[in-house]
Amino acid sequence: MRAGDQLYSILWLYNRTGEEWLLDLAHKTHRKSARWDTGLINRHNVNIAQAFREPAIYWMLTGKPEHQAATEKVWRDVRDKWGRVPGGMFGADEDARDRYTGPRQMIETCGMVEEMLSDELLVSITGDSIWAERCEDVAFNSLPAAFTSDMKCLRYLTAPNMPQSDHANKAPGIENGGDMLGMNPHGHRCCQHNGGHGWPYFNNHLWYATAGDGLAAYMYAPCTVTAKVAAGVEVTIEEQTRYPFEEVIEFVVKPAKPVKFPLYLRIPTWCENPTLSVNRMIADENLQPGKVVCIDREWKPGDRVLLQLPMPIRVKTWIGNRDTVSVSRGPLTYSLLIKEKYTQYAGTDEWPAYDIFPDSPWNYGLTIDPAKPTDSLKVETAEWPANDRPFTLKAPVRIVAKARRIPAWTLDRRGLVNEVAPSPVKSSEPIESVVLIPMGAARLRISAFPRIDNVTGKEWPPPPKPKYIASASHCWDGDTVDALCDDEVPKHSNDRGLDRFTWWPRKGGVEWVQFDFDMPMAVASAQVYWFDDTPSKGGCKLPKSWRVLYKDGKEWKPVEKPSGYPVARDSFCEVKFQEVTTSALRVEVQLEKDYSGGILEWRVK
Repeated sequence: MRAGDQLYSILWLYNRTGEEWLLDLAHKTHRKSARWDTGLINRHNVNIAQAFREPAIYWMLTGKPEHQAATEKVWRDVRDKWGRVPGGMFGADEDARDRYTGPRQMIETCGMVEEMLSDELLVSITGDSIWAERCEDVAFNSLPAAFTSDMKCLRYLTAPNMPQSDHANKAPGIENGGDMLGMNPHGHRCCQHNGGHGWPYFNNHLWYATAGDGLAAYMYAPCTVTAKVAAGVEVTIEEQTRYPFEEVIEFVVKPAKPVKFPLYLRIPTWCENPTLSVNRMIADENLQPGKVVCIDREWKPGDRVLLQLPMPIRVKTWIGNRDTVSVSRGPLTYSLLIKEKYTQYAGTDEWPAYDIFPDSPWNYGLTIDPAKPTDSLKVETAEWPANDRPFTLKAPVRIVAKARRIPAWTLDRRGLVNEVAPSPVKSSEPIESVVLIPMGAARLRISAFPRIDNVTGKEWPPPPKPKYIASASHCWDGDTVDALCDDEVPKHSNDRGLDRFTWWPRKGGVEWVQFDFDMPMAVASAQVYWFDDTPSKGGCKLPKSWRVLYKDGKEWKPVEKPSGYPVARDSFCEVKFQEVTTSALRVEVQLEKDYSGGILEWRVK
């Protein structure tokens, strides 16, 4: 899946040695690689983020436009289905699932880091500044919130909308069960290893070499670069800025001696009326957003370049994904300021692990006029933090907005936010002024807001409720008994696109599932759609046998005159029996030896 990493390394080595056998190895690596040039071939978020760049890497060897285009296509296809959310990433916690596309779906910290590296390498491969903008989106809006501000803890998964972040199981609303959201310095081992690469990779790709022995700044941050330019002259450039929080970037050029070379600077697509001056003289009056400007001149020690990137407030409607709205200013997207209550649940005194609970209301929708969306938004600035940690609740830039609370928008029984309803929605609550802070500064956050409109909006729907009260002898943490009666019809017995119920990891024994009815109900048949992942070498198999029991007072009795208990894959298995009126029904199964089992859907009539 990730052979593009090897391919890039091979080409890197060839460029330094010129050994022809490395090109043969490069072609072979592509042939043996998963074929990302044919489209999205895997839904694991880190595989996508790390591997979608492979066709563009191979383009360096073939020069075929379709290879570069294939990388762009995978990026867009993923965003079109799972990434219509703020923050630059997409919902895949840990795999992208067909019905799980809203802003509560999460992404691994690993996925953020690998997406950034892919974008950074794609800048160097293509020279297209859009990859730098995509990288900044993730780096400034998603990655910082995956860690505590002191970088001592991280969590496995982060979402655009997550008003609570604790270590309790959140599956199947997110795919992974167990501790996925605890801020933990000891757990989440794959992200521990990969998470530490994010900022060093970013720092290492702020500057690029260019044709003509020049330099290019594609992403902006306070830094110093030293490099050899034309005629081998060494130059140091100090980049002084508080970007992305502030609009001004100054470059102090310090060549060892006067030297002529091109300096390229990226103009972001979101910028309006940018200005560029050299030594206080306007250098270019035709700066185009989304393009790269070149200053090709003789540089002398102490020359100063001033790039001003005005940051307008923008409101984006995420069409095709519940029509939520997000608020951005420059490269930063903004999230609701939710007070955070840290509670230690593990770790040590020196290296504690934290749950983070909301200590202020979070269930707000924005009251924004679609015709003039920014009229109700006001930018406020504060002093730069003394500890140089701007990605905190005391961020130096914030936006004040108008909002109404939505009381019906709640957390589910496992502490995961219920999915946002399609906008516009109604709210009879009073209008309040709320504070928005940069999304990367908000460990708890609402970033994709419902839009309030009491004229055209609909009432917020009640939280989803299972048809029956379901229970079981055991349910694996990553599954849910609610899947037994959610009216979702499987495509086949190994359908991973649905919530499911399994007895995993229990094997070979007698197990049961049960429906309790609100009032006694007459039933005469049961249909069970069995889960079976043995074709993909899983541990859940069709049961050896099963039967239906009904509750008679305090006693469980087998139903009478059953028509038979079929066991088959990829279809509902139905049993008819003499009608019985009961308050509860149970399916009892005998699992196959050395195997567990599960159910995708259970119907009663």
